[in-house]
Amino acid sequence: MPFRAAASQPWENSDDPALAYAMQQLEWYRRAKGRARRLHQAGELAILLSTAATVVVSALRAPAAATASLAAVTLFLTGVRQVFNPNERWVSTSVAWLNLHQAVTRYHLLEPGERNADARRALLDRTTEIMAAENRSWTEQRLGLGNQPPPMAAVVELKHGS
Repeated sequence: MPFRAAASQPWENSDDPALAYAMQQLEWYRRAKGRARRLHQAGELAILLSTAATVVVSALRAPAAATASLAAVTLFLTGVRQVFNPNERWVSTSVAWLNLHQAVTRYHLLEPGERNADARRALLDRTTEIMAAENRSWTEQRLGLGNQPPPMAAVVELKHGS
């Protein structure tokens, strides 16, 4: 099998490689946050539905196997939520997307003459900083180190605690 070179990246043939790279990462985070949101919402709805169905089936005095099966589905879905935590993923990718979107917007608001090597370096540095922070958050959560409340819970806690 002949060696195939990797496909070229969008920033390789761009007049502004830092912006092209930031835009590629922005698009990745947009897709990731949408995927995590859909997974979270579908999982929550499935848990609600299976829990409600368990109660209804039990009230109808269905066979114990049917009630136990529905309860097992609920337990399984709850476990999937705990293991994969799509809500946390949705939050972290949304925060990363928002931070990167702000950096790209600031860069776009520069006058064309101000989009020099220093501005491109600053955009590239901010892009990699955002990616590193989101990756660190994801890793900590996967390792069980991220047991702090999500960012919004912390804000609500501060408002009520003051």
